[in-house]
Amino acid sequence: MTQYSVIGKTLRDRYHVTQLLGSGGFGDTYLAKDLDLPRSPQCVVKHLQPKNTNPRILEIAENKFNREAETLYRLGNANEQIPRLFAHFEENGQFYLVQEFIDGYDLSQEIHSGYPKTEKQVLQLLKEILEVLAFVHQQNVIHRDIKPQNLRRRIDGKIVLIDFGIVKEIASLGTAPQGQMSQTVAIGTPGYMPGEQQVGRPQFSSDVYAVGIIGFQALTGLYVDPRTLPRDPNNGELCCALFRECDHISPAFAEILDTMVRYDYRQRYENAAVALKALDNLLRLEQAETVIATPNPSLNGKGQQHTSLTSSTSIQTEKPSLFKQIARFFRNLLSESEAETSLPTTIIPNHAAKSSKFEQPEGQVSLDSDFYIARPPIEDDCYGTILQSGALIRIKAPRQMGKTSLLSRTLDYARKQGCQTAYLNLQSADAEFLDSLDKFLQWFCGSIAQELNLPDKLAEYWQGVLGSKNKCTNYFQRYLLSEIKSPVVLGLDEVDQIFQHPEVAAEFFALLRAWHEKSKNQGTWQKLRLAIVHSKEVYIPLNINQSPFNVGLPIELSEFNQSQIEDLVQKHQLSWGDDEVKQLIAMVGGHPYLVRRALYEIARGRMSLSRLLQIAPTEEGMFNDHLRRHLSNLREDDKLVAAMRQVITDNQPVRLDTGSAFKLRSMGLVKFQGNDVMPLCDLYGLYFRERLRG
Repeated sequence: MTQYSVIGKTLRDRYHVTQLLGSGGFGDTYLAKDLDLPRSPQCVVKHLQPKNTNPRILEIAENKFNREAETLYRLGNANEQIPRLFAHFEENGQFYLVQEFIDGYDLSQEIHSGYPKTEKQVLQLLKEILEVLAFVHQQNVIHRDIKPQNLRRRIDGKIVLIDFGIVKEIASLGTAPQGQMSQTVAIGTPGYMPGEQQVGRPQFSSDVYAVGIIGFQALTGLYVDPRTLPRDPNNGELCCALFRECDHISPAFAEILDTMVRYDYRQRYENAAVALKALDNLLRLEQAETVIATPNPSLNGKGQQHTSLTSSTSIQTEKPSLFKQIARFFRNLLSESEAETSLPTTIIPNHAAKSSKFEQPEGQVSLDSDFYIARPPIEDDCYGTILQSGALIRIKAPRQMGKTSLLSRTLDYARKQGCQTAYLNLQSADAEFLDSLDKFLQWFCGSIAQELNLPDKLAEYWQGVLGSKNKCTNYFQRYLLSEIKSPVVLGLDEVDQIFQHPEVAAEFFALLRAWHEKSKNQGTWQKLRLAIVHSKEVYIPLNINQSPFNVGLPIELSEFNQSQIEDLVQKHQLSWGDDEVKQLIAMVGGHPYLVRRALYEIARGRMSLSRLLQIAPTEEGMFNDHLRRHLSNLREDDKLVAAMRQVITDNQPVRLDTGSAFKLRSMGLVKFQGNDVMPLCDLYGLYFRERLRG
């Protein structure tokens, strides 16, 4: 119970509070009597206590309170499975909601009863939940706190959805570190709340995730902490196949559950209506199979009994064929359900909208592209980290693996959260600036000021006897960071451009490390956040205490897995089976650029998969420029040529010296298997086998 209790009080001279029902970080819930109505019926009073009592915050909270109350009023009046809102008011600086009392019990009693539910029971339970949730989503509202305790089984047997997260957001309003309003509030319950919701970006499919978690729990009959559910070690996904309580469910239902709880919200059912459609189709399929498998005698129109199907040899012979036709029909419905059901997205934009155009796979993937493939939890890790004071993110991967695309999304997310952002590609530095630390730092300061739309003040700060690093530090501390009141996020792309200039690189990276250390204690520097992107290993000698490459959040982009490649195949509208996908993976691995380039050409009808597999590792193939660049880079180092030759001439993974192994991996040519290496894919193995013969 909170310090400010209203038990025994009569609010608004009408609602007499009698009992505390629950207490949480956002306020308290009470049972009360409505003294104005005959027999003083029971109602529920929610007492919302904003965490910040700043008058400006309270004014904003009141406006939001009124808007959200209108939403609850609309929902409750339109659907009997949502509590009606009787009143909302502010009294003595406190906010109150008065809602209908739901006589019944919450679903935790059913789900955690100690007795596991059958597939049929779980199917029916999820269907009931999704039916009311689909209505909520159709009203462009996301619940944000779906869990057994917020689903009540009313005395008439129907499920009622209570305790919407939009109410809790009011109590969470606060002030950001720089005095700005906090715009992103993570509302929900750990375990039922997926990654995008944790960083304040809930989607309709976030509610679907929570319903899927409830399905997992219902299969056990016990309380299972959602955070302890088994995950696939290869991709981190929740997986029915690893959950022993799922042994007795059908593959079709397992696939539905797995889809509901995908980490990437774009790979889940888009909303409750789509998930409900999938369940309904599965139920229809099971009913059809039951009818065919266990036919019952029935009466004809004249009251005469039909002959049993099992008594007819001719019908017995046809039954399997008929069964397959009906089963195939309903399975097709299952696969089409997502495309058939859609919702308006005026509140929550649908970033996974279908696109009829195929994008040229060159350079970074644009922010609004349907062809960007997320690699969870990497994106959410970056989004969460970049908002922290003094954050430092290091993104490393071989060329054309999606580093810049990830960086641009991280900067875009930071910008939407009120940060000032500056993107700088170090390849844009003229050669003359890379020969001198003083010239390079002047170019760096001038470029960042330009990105931040600030005038150039180099002449003012580049005076006196101080060294270049001190001048650069003063330029940032006394000018750039002081001029801009919000956090400043610098995205530094292709920083390995200066690795070939060891003296400049060592001093510059030592400077970045010093700034990062300052951010731990100095307020001004806490506003600076860095995201550094590079392709190669850091081969230049750097003092471990003067380098940014051993601090902060390390992000190493890996190749696409099979599921992500299958997603791209669908986006390119190709009707491929498992065999075609595996053939492509064998040839190009999961290299993002190679996969996208192959699918792009095939989807446009320029080449068949069989033809691509035939010519890919040759000069005639579409990857010839990519392969020749790798060959040229290899030939610059005789030791690497020898190492790569050893890799491609052995049919088994080979052990190389650590330096050569990591250099080949940083180029993207090999992959590790334990401490040994092997070609990343057949494309590299076949191509270099022809050109690096001893």
